[in-house]
Amino acid sequence: MDHPIVGAWNLISCTEKNLRTGAVAYPLGEKARAAVIYMAGGHVATLFTSENRPPPVTPQVTDQEAAILYRSMVAFAGRYELIGAKLIYRPDILWNEAWNGTVQERLFKVSPERLEVTSTPAISTLTRAMTVFSLLWKRS
Repeated sequence: MDHPIVGAWNLISCTEKNLRTGAVAYPLGEKARAAVIYMAGGHVATLFTSENRPPPVTPQVTDQEAAILYRSMVAFAGRYELIGAKLIYRPDILWNEAWNGTVQERLFKVSPERLEVTSTPAISTLTRAMTVFSLLWKRS
């Protein structure tokens, strides 16, 4: 696939808009970190971490530290497909097995140096409200 989305991207911003109230939040913080890599063969891998993700006190992570670390990240790998302005993910390796076997549909716009990805309206796993996520990326 020879498409402008192919390559490595770094996160600029991640926002979540509550569709009932119009309020915009930063679910992983205003300085969240993330990278996504789209390969020409239709493979994708991504990792997000929150801005204030605490390191464990020692290399042997406690149960409480593990829970905090788990809740401060999103990660998956799998396949993607482009259909017009739709970006469709089929993740098969995930930080949260609840997404295993799902199809995640997004809308996207890409230019040589920027990628905008927006979710379709859905119930947020973070706030339980009907929301839309927006991701802005810069080419790595």
